[in-house]
Amino acid sequence: MNKLNYIFVGGKQLGYYCLNYLIKKKNKPIYLVPNLDDTGKDNVFNKSLKKLGIKNKIKIVSLKKLSKLLNNNNFNIDVIFSIGSSQILPLNILDKSKLGALNIHPSLLPKYRGRYSIPHAIFNGERYTGISTHWIGKKIDTGKVISQIKIKIHDHDTAETIYKKFTLVSFNEFKKIYLKILKKEKFKYKNINFSSSKYKKKELPNKGTINWGWKGKKILKYIRSMLHEPFPPPQFDIGSKTYYIVNKSYLNKKKFLKSPK
Repeated sequence: MNKLNYIFVGGKQLGYYCLNYLIKKKNKPIYLVPNLDDTGKDNVFNKSLKKLGIKNKIKIVSLKKLSKLLNNNNFNIDVIFSIGSSQILPLNILDKSKLGALNIHPSLLPKYRGRYSIPHAIFNGERYTGISTHWIGKKIDTGKVISQIKIKIHDHDTAETIYKKFTLVSFNEFKKIYLKILKKEKFKYKNINFSSSKYKKKELPNKGTINWGWKGKKILKYIRSMLHEPFPPPQFDIGSKTYYIVNKSYLNKKKFLKSPK
């Protein structure tokens, strides 16, 4: 098999890296489904998959449109790549793929299923997080796990530094798995028990606010877990005002007066 017939669903920097890699391999997707917040323009956090798709003349559709297309046409789909996707794939789409849908999750499953898994891992004092490459199951962030790679969380790491490590490690793993699929190699799956794991909905630790009643080390872990520029920084309230903790490079020093002598 020289090429795969596949659908690509996703976004973020990881999705961009993976799709761009596949295009360079002269293996374009049948359809591309970018994340809903992809405007077709690059931003300071990641490059646009939509823009990449337009540039390479790839058919771009929504999940709703894709569902109709798959139901009304007899496509030969080897695999669905769901990489960096913020959308949940319905079962009627998953069922159209021979192999299923491949996802890379930023945790060592079954831990930290759901959104914001990196901030939760840092806040909870985990010494390691990592990536889990898996076929999407019937429940969110479950399914047959192909591989897991640990990423050490150092005392100086923040959500931003860990996410960047996750992106690079995941991209390298994606390339290896793509080649294995291409060669029709069989996978040895990890023995993962999801029965006691819980899915965490889209919610930041402590809803994004510092609790000054915590001990110092916990407050520090919380700040580290919430630092991921350019996204909103950790906040706290004093009286009726809300304050933020930000990198000093983000401050316009001209707006501040000098301390009185």
